[in-house]
Amino acid sequence: MLRRTCSTLIALLAAVILGTAAAPAALAAAPAADAPAVQPAQVRPDLNGLRVKGVNSPAVYLILDGKRRHIPNPATYNNLFRDWNGIQSVLDVNAVDDGGPLSDGAILGKSPSGPEVYLISNGIKRWITSPAAMDKYYFAWNKIVTISPVALYSIPTGPSIS
Repeated sequence: MLRRTCSTLIALLAAVILGTAAAPAALAAAPAADAPAVQPAQVRPDLNGLRVKGVNSPAVYLILDGKRRHIPNPATYNNLFRDWNGIQSVLDVNAVDDGGPLSDGAILGKSPSGPEVYLISNGIKRWITSPAAMDKYYFAWNKIVTISPVALYSIPTGPSIS
C-alpha cells in the first residue's frame, strides 16, 4: 500500500514539475497491487520509418533509430515527406523512447556532384543509403535540395539511415 501511495505521489509531483496534463490521472484510483507495472519507453528499431501520432494529439513523430522524433511543424514535415498519407494513429506514442525532435526546417539535401541524399537535421547530415531506405521512410525524392559541395561537406556526418 505504501509503495502505491508513494508511486502516486511521485507521479503527481512529476506532473506538477513538468507541467503536464498527467496530474488528474495521478489522482485517479491507484492500480490494484496485482496490476501489471507500466512499461518504460523502449527503443524500437522494428518501427523505423513509421510516421505516428497519438490518437488524440496533432503531434507527428518519425521513428528513426528506434526512437520517436517529433516533427516540429507542417513546413518541416513538407520538406521531408511525400504527403500526409500513411501517418498511423497509435494509443501510446510514449511507449517508444524519445529521441528528441528533428530540427525546425530539416531538409533532404545532396551535392550536385554526387548521388548521395542526406537528411540534414540538428546540425548533422545522415546519408540515406538507398532508394529502399527513401521509400521506407516515405522521404520525397522531389523535395531534395541541391547544396554546394563545400557547404554539404562542412556539415558533420551522423549515422547512416537504412
